[in-house]
Amino acid sequence: MEKHYLNMKKNQRITRSCRAGGKLYVKLPIYPVGITSMRISNFKLNRMPLSVPQFLVGINSRVEAIILQLEIGSDDVRMLGMYGPSGVGKTTIAKAVYNKIFDHFEGSSFLENVKDKSLAFDGIIQLQEKLLHETQGMNGQLKVCSELKGTIAIENILRNKRILLILDDVDKLDQIERLIGGCDWSASRSRVIVTTRNKHLLQTLRTCHSTYKVKGLYDHEALELFSMHAFHKNKPEEDYSKLTDQVICYANGLPLALTIIGANLRGKSEMEWKSALDKYKMIPDKDIQKVLQVSYKELDDMEKDIFLDLACFFKGLYKDYVVDILNSCNLYPVIGIKNLIDKCLITVDQFNKLWMHDLLQQMGREIVRQESPQIPGLRSRLWCYEDAFEVLTEDKGSDNIRGITIVSPKPTKLQLKANCFEKMGNLKFLLVSNVDTCGDLEYLPNGLRVLDWSRFPSSSLPSNFRPHNLVVLNMPQSPIILEKIFESTQYKSLTYMNFGSCQYIRKLPNLLSAAPNIKELNLRDCQKLVKVHESVGCLDKLEGLDLGGCFEFRILPSFISMKSLKLLSLCGCKRVKRLPDIPQEMKNLKYLCLEHTSIRELPPSFRNLTGLERLDFGPYFNLCHLPRSIYQLQHLRMLYLYDYDQYSVGVGTYNWQHYLSNYGFPRLNFLKKLTSCFTPPKKCLLSSSEDLCLQESIVKFSRLQYLEIRDSKFLQKIPKLPESIRVVRVINCISLKSESVRELFLQFRRKLELPQNTKYGDNILMDSHSQRKLPHQIDYSSK
Repeated sequence: MEKHYLNMKKNQRITRSCRAGGKLYVKLPIYPVGITSMRISNFKLNRMPLSVPQFLVGINSRVEAIILQLEIGSDDVRMLGMYGPSGVGKTTIAKAVYNKIFDHFEGSSFLENVKDKSLAFDGIIQLQEKLLHETQGMNGQLKVCSELKGTIAIENILRNKRILLILDDVDKLDQIERLIGGCDWSASRSRVIVTTRNKHLLQTLRTCHSTYKVKGLYDHEALELFSMHAFHKNKPEEDYSKLTDQVICYANGLPLALTIIGANLRGKSEMEWKSALDKYKMIPDKDIQKVLQVSYKELDDMEKDIFLDLACFFKGLYKDYVVDILNSCNLYPVIGIKNLIDKCLITVDQFNKLWMHDLLQQMGREIVRQESPQIPGLRSRLWCYEDAFEVLTEDKGSDNIRGITIVSPKPTKLQLKANCFEKMGNLKFLLVSNVDTCGDLEYLPNGLRVLDWSRFPSSSLPSNFRPHNLVVLNMPQSPIILEKIFESTQYKSLTYMNFGSCQYIRKLPNLLSAAPNIKELNLRDCQKLVKVHESVGCLDKLEGLDLGGCFEFRILPSFISMKSLKLLSLCGCKRVKRLPDIPQEMKNLKYLCLEHTSIRELPPSFRNLTGLERLDFGPYFNLCHLPRSIYQLQHLRMLYLYDYDQYSVGVGTYNWQHYLSNYGFPRLNFLKKLTSCFTPPKKCLLSSSEDLCLQESIVKFSRLQYLEIRDSKFLQKIPKLPESIRVVRVINCISLKSESVRELFLQFRRKLELPQNTKYGDNILMDSHSQRKLPHQIDYSSK
């Protein structure tokens, strides 16, 4: 014991020689394990829990999940990274975890706002001193000579002492390394938690055993949290229930917004609530905006442009589509979008669509509005119909405008001047919908990347328009004539083209020379379309060709050799009698729809569709001759057989359901021949069937995952569905009984393992793009 004491004194004498500026700096000695047991014991008695918000809702389950991941009983050093957007509650949850487990450790420290504090002069040293002081329980102020010596002292503590350390709001790896070293300490039982808005940061750590994504509150949790702040009880007052629902929808699970808005509205009248909510929808609360804007300010200029373009124009669209557009603007979106995802500003869903929290979108739009609060024509982006209407009809445009959306909330007639876009020379994106415009345009900016104009008023584009940069050309339901568009102009950058429901299109011209880089071509419901040019079969970059609903269409290219093609739909092309020859392997084609065509025989070269996963047939002929080579399609997973009872395969007739399940297609997991489930038997399609009646036998379809029923006016009941079901959509089935919906809800409640006190009618059913969606989705719209 005396020897240990002398060593301690020796260490202290050595450190007294460290002086700077006339001040004495004491380096903390490393005590042998056991000699400080009394000190630690006394220190543990003096440690206090951290202060947390008054109302903690939805915290316990998240805290328990994190503690489970920490594996406190294991002997190694374990680090956990918590990530999520601003305002989602990372710091609050981290403090709650600290309070729950700090007394299991010999020392503990919670370092808040690491990012901001590290930027201050000697900020890292001050954080190190705080960490050493808290973990060692020393009285008085400790001083650290340098970052390096502080790091060495901290590493020694982590090796020799069981420490709980939480580093809150970290955004760069060097903040961690400068503070506590390289995270490669030898085995002990310490636990380190890092909270950040940057998911990528956690991937760069050498010692990060697990991560935890902090998600927003579910609606029943959000309701309770807001009610505690607005009413000081766990549910709203009855007179305010509808207004409260609006707040819950607006906040979209973000605790920051629920807390601030709840406090702002407490004690105010219904009229004041309504006025405040109307204002929030147009202009966000400044305190919410300030917090959310922190992540935006950390972006570089290109990432800021990408984020604002997503917030104003492209939220909810496919990632690949947006990347192609922004690539043409030299914004390097592949890395830019990845960085936005890592910083929890946007997400990508299971369908590869880009989303962001509603309040983050509003934050971005508010940044744009603040560019010129009073004069919309001087802003960079216009998305509000009233602002766009003012700018276009009163000729108030400017070169500042990068993009403009004109989408009316209801069908509207709009009189535009022929040169209304003349002052917008830098316009990149033009999106028009639900608006009938009159007259021909004389000018469109040559820098346009997106021209998406439903019901475009003319049969052609302005003669002086040079669309060399155009990536998207969408003009559905327009009197456009393709020969006029492509006869003298080349669209080298054109990638996406949609002329759906254009009734003046009779043929598709040669695109191999006019638009050789086209990836998606939509001519759906062009009912006068008769033929496509032979060159279409050689478009190497074409991925999707949709000719569905073209009732007069009958002339396809003699062969198709499109190596990139993924989807080909001829659904409803009643006059098409043969499928083109396929001379080469087309392994990328995944979906081929031949439903409602007159094709009775497939060519032998059909076997070259080696990657085919879904094939639709039917229903005009009872027998369809299929080559035996169809059994070479070993990737086929879904086969839709509309109204067929027998099929001719080669020279023999087979019971398909028996054959497919035992011999032919090892990956096939869904054969759509559902006539046994419905009465009358021919009502196979689940739409526009007035006398549709689902039978109890539907439960036998053990792999059925998606069920959609539309416009069945007399459907009253949905029976018990198979355990495999994941999505149910019932739309415009006005006779469906609420009892049946309630029973369906109870079935899903069991599958989701929701608490028993979760009741039918609780607002827990999320839309498909919500960041807080449940694993399964029910949409029980009945009208």
